[in-house]
Amino acid sequence: MQFDRTFYSDYIRETVYYKKLNSGLDVYILPKKSFAKKYAFFATRYGGLDNHFRIEGRDDIKMPLGIAHFLEHQVFEEEDESNFERFEKIGANVNAYTSYGTTVYHFDTVDAFDDGLKYLMDMVQNTAISDSSVEKEKKVIEQEIRMYYDEPEWLLSSGLMKSLYHKHPIREDIAGSVESVQSITREAVLDCYRYFYNPDNMALFVYGDVDSEKILEQIDSYQTDAFKSNRFSPKILLPEEPYAVAQKRLMIERPIGKDQMLIGFKSKPMDHLPDRELRMVALRVANDMMFGRSSDHFDRCYSKGLINDGFDFELQAQKGYAYVLVGNETEDVEQLYAETIETLRRHLKDGFDKTAFLRMKKKLLGRMITSFNALQSIANNYTYSMMRGTDLFEQVAAYNTLTYEMLHTAVRDFYDADNHSLSALVNKK
Repeated sequence: MQFDRTFYSDYIRETVYYKKLNSGLDVYILPKKSFAKKYAFFATRYGGLDNHFRIEGRDDIKMPLGIAHFLEHQVFEEEDESNFERFEKIGANVNAYTSYGTTVYHFDTVDAFDDGLKYLMDMVQNTAISDSSVEKEKKVIEQEIRMYYDEPEWLLSSGLMKSLYHKHPIREDIAGSVESVQSITREAVLDCYRYFYNPDNMALFVYGDVDSEKILEQIDSYQTDAFKSNRFSPKILLPEEPYAVAQKRLMIERPIGKDQMLIGFKSKPMDHLPDRELRMVALRVANDMMFGRSSDHFDRCYSKGLINDGFDFELQAQKGYAYVLVGNETEDVEQLYAETIETLRRHLKDGFDKTAFLRMKKKLLGRMITSFNALQSIANNYTYSMMRGTDLFEQVAAYNTLTYEMLHTAVRDFYDADNHSLSALVNKK
């Protein structure tokens, strides 16, 4: 069996072999000689956002919030033997996660990789979902949800998402709510499994010292007939989201030791833009120059005692949403808020220092290339990137393509200093 194409990066000197199997399943293999550990990821393009969708020839379908995460838990359920124990017996570690756009099942091992790969594909393709397993899982997930309801970080970020977005499902938690989880039925879980766990919507990734052609043959043979014959193609439906934020300020009072704040800068979605990766790289460079540890903003706020080493920022842009978060614990929410907004306004007006831009671009590119020395980092980042519809190798190349002029264009297109929300958690007096 021949591969369809290869992806090669001159910068990191790595090659990924790609094949779309006859079933429609995408397979990516990155051989890494002389590495003891091997990794495999079996992923579906289905996550916490995907609760409203259309199946051709049927009415639009709305599922309860949190059902993708619920289904992830159910896939691990086995009547006879725990899947965790099954992998442990061959010396492998298995786990899974649900993000807003994907659900990923993965394992790593030094030995018995072939067995682990078969176990992984069997687990995902032959899941057992019963009325009793669904009812049992409701209790487990409800307990999880209640545990983080009072966690400061969750209160802060959850409140900010609801302040930034009016309708987009990014405002809801991936796990759903206690009420939405209680409304989940076995039939709904099985429907989502059939609709989204199919070859055209999934991909399998392998990393490590492997024989690429042999592994490809094994993956093809490990597919079940039921899996290969599943041909559903759901179309995700997202609501029309206004440009402006839903709420400018949210102040939450709790008995805490130190006040915390997050500012969210909402932008237009970027997922449809042909130069999306270049813009994302430009924003990463710009954000680090504005708010990173080597920035004037960080130095000034740190010297005033407004922030500590935990001050951070985050860029997210996926299905119909794009935002940047900036925040930290602070002694003075209002002063840190004012300093942060002023920093952004100043850069939008005056631009960036060119020498600092070149230095930061080189620093971030070097950091990214260095991450490819660790196989686990490669495996996690490449899987995450491809499941989002982007190519990690293209992101590396984008750092070299990025110019000083492109940086300013990307920043001014993305940021509107007035279109932001403040979420603050303050000590209850």
